[in-house]
Amino acid sequence: MKTLFLLAACFLSLQKAAAQSAAPANIPSKTTTRQPVAEGPNVWGVFHGRVPCQPIAQVIHMAVGANCEKLKWGFTFYQDPQTQKPARYRWDGSLFRDKPRTGNWALVRGTADDPDATVIQLDPDQPEKSIYLLKGDENVLFILDGAKKPMVGGDYLSYTFNRVKN
Repeated sequence: MKTLFLLAACFLSLQKAAAQSAAPANIPSKTTTRQPVAEGPNVWGVFHGRVPCQPIAQVIHMAVGANCEKLKWGFTFYQDPQTQKPARYRWDGSLFRDKPRTGNWALVRGTADDPDATVIQLDPDQPEKSIYLLKGDENVLFILDGAKKPMVGGDYLSYTFNRVKN
């Protein structure tokens, strides 16, 4: 009986150690919308997320109601299928329900803290309208504020967009 108890304790200890040392895989999640996710050689990526309403409204220069708590958004980035250079984007969701925001996008370098960081610039041809998204890796983007610093969320909402798939 004592041996069985020791084996069980050892097994639980190994399980706990493995769980603590295992790094979570950053993989695309399944979409949570009813609309199919764009796919094909002309799609660079599709990202979804929920952001706090009031702070982000200031960054994108849009008026929102005082009761606006969160915004659900989806970005679809299109590329030239031959050159894989950035082409157009489509920004769906809250604030753009009737008509998605569209425009050009570009991959640029640099944030306030990292001159080598890869950043997506929405509307590079209209700097006053530009929004910046830091590319964390292939599957996550972070919104940058006007000073190109990452915006910090809380335990309920963040400024993060994750790649999604069908």
